[in-house]
Amino acid sequence: MSEWIYGRQPVFEFLNSGVNAKKLYVSSLKKTNEISSILKLVHEKKIPIEAVDKRWMDQKFPENHQGILLEIEAHPIKEFKNIFSHLPKEKNHYVTLLDEIQDPQNLGAIIRSAVCFGCSALVLPKWRSASMSPGVIKSSSGALAHLPIFEISNLTVAIERLKEKGFFVLGTDVQSTVSLESVTLQFPLAVLFGNEHRGLKPILKKQCDSLVAIPQTTKIASLNVSVSAAITFYEIFKRIKI
Repeated sequence: MSEWIYGRQPVFEFLNSGVNAKKLYVSSLKKTNEISSILKLVHEKKIPIEAVDKRWMDQKFPENHQGILLEIEAHPIKEFKNIFSHLPKEKNHYVTLLDEIQDPQNLGAIIRSAVCFGCSALVLPKWRSASMSPGVIKSSSGALAHLPIFEISNLTVAIERLKEKGFFVLGTDVQSTVSLESVTLQFPLAVLFGNEHRGLKPILKKQCDSLVAIPQTTKIASLNVSVSAAITFYEIFKRIKI
């Protein structure tokens, strides 16, 4: 089964990650340093290149494909039961769990921030979550290639297993009176983000060792989940680096 990566930066990131690429499709491209780097990788990896009509590309992906498509083997989403063999041996790291994030743009942006700030793995529910579509890959700017992703039928079970392995579970909740910057974090850490509209399910909140909110003015209801995730990841990243 194939997946499609479009856009120059996502294509470059996936080529650089060692993913199994089948073919590169190009329409008319202006020669830039970015394109030269992509073509260099393609030639090194002996990946076939096919020139196609821009109209074909526009019909297949009306979004901003930038004249370049990469056909790859479907990105592997692993079973949660295998997560612990993929995590760092040291305790000073964190994983992220997402509770039914629906918007592909949000999911892609969260993945990008997670990679930027050193997240070890991402856990998603098998159902009622945005799928790993080309739009998610594009939104992540190719960062998806650098983050192991796991899925499980029930996030409550995932949290139980993580706790058994000594993970501190941190949930984000706009109603919490504890601020993100004031909470004492313990590692290894699992951080949870809820659905864009309803937040974390009550059953997941009960499993958390701490619930935190990001301080803000009262002029708007709450931050977008991808923005909240980026701020939270940065705060965790700072604590790990200290």
